[in-house]
Amino acid sequence: MVKQETCLNCAPILQRWDSLDDLLGAKFWVIRDDLLPFPLPGNKVRKIAAELASLNFPVEVLISSGEVDSNHCRTLAMFAAQQGIKAHLVLHGNTVDEDSVGLRMLRQLGANFEVAEPGSIAEQIKQLRAGYEAQGLRVHVVSSGGHTVAGAHAFRAAGTEILKRRAFTQLFVASGTGATQGGLIAAAQAEGDSTEIIGVSVAEPRERGVPPVREAARWAGAQNRHVVFLDGYRAGGYGKSDAAVEEAVRIGWEHGLPLDHTYTGKAFTALLDWSRRGLLDSSVAFWHTGGLWNYLAEDQGLEVRCSAQ
Repeated sequence: MVKQETCLNCAPILQRWDSLDDLLGAKFWVIRDDLLPFPLPGNKVRKIAAELASLNFPVEVLISSGEVDSNHCRTLAMFAAQQGIKAHLVLHGNTVDEDSVGLRMLRQLGANFEVAEPGSIAEQIKQLRAGYEAQGLRVHVVSSGGHTVAGAHAFRAAGTEILKRRAFTQLFVASGTGATQGGLIAAAQAEGDSTEIIGVSVAEPRERGVPPVREAARWAGAQNRHVVFLDGYRAGGYGKSDAAVEEAVRIGWEHGLPLDHTYTGKAFTALLDWSRRGLLDSSVAFWHTGGLWNYLAEDQGLEVRCSAQ
């Protein structure tokens, strides 16, 4: 069994990225959760490590759900393999390539999984849990994306540490299921910090994306905090891309900043757009939430799809 204290308590890595200052028109910092000490580094590592540490019983089966190529599902399967416990994932997606990097990785990690219609996921998880518990196994269900109280508190702690070290006027972060942005909002409020936490949606429109961010912020102790949630850079939804995201990813890599088209590329697209529109302030941070595995696993037909949109 691999002990995960390093993942749970790892201090955020803050790097000054002055090669992008002129392009952005601001002093630019990057917080590198893509460098956490874990085989699949990213924000999901903090959230899942915190969730597992919060349990008051030795779990034998972890059940969760997510898109076929979600970082959350891969990370959960890796944690389970390291802990010597079973992972069972209920996946969803429009297309399923049985030989995709994501599914091959899940198989190698020994995870059980099936692909379901989104509307049937909750019922399938309920049935899976009942089946495992009938076998006498101790089961824990992890909310999709790591949207949990423990996950929100993990990002309040990480955000607090960063804000104690450096003041920013704006902090951009990819926002999916809400706990990452919500925890950072709570950190800024707790520190009395004026940093604007700008969440960039990777999937949901504002009316569906803001409530879980507010919920997570409340879990982490924030009160009546305004949520900045940009939903104009989704490129059509989760796992999709367009020419603007493609440009952002290219610029990032040209400056040594690895980005992907699903998560970080969309957040960086917003940052570039705000720069061009004169909306960036003097000191800007970018919380890198990982996603390199998504970049490596991306369909080679991406550029064709982008040009057709």
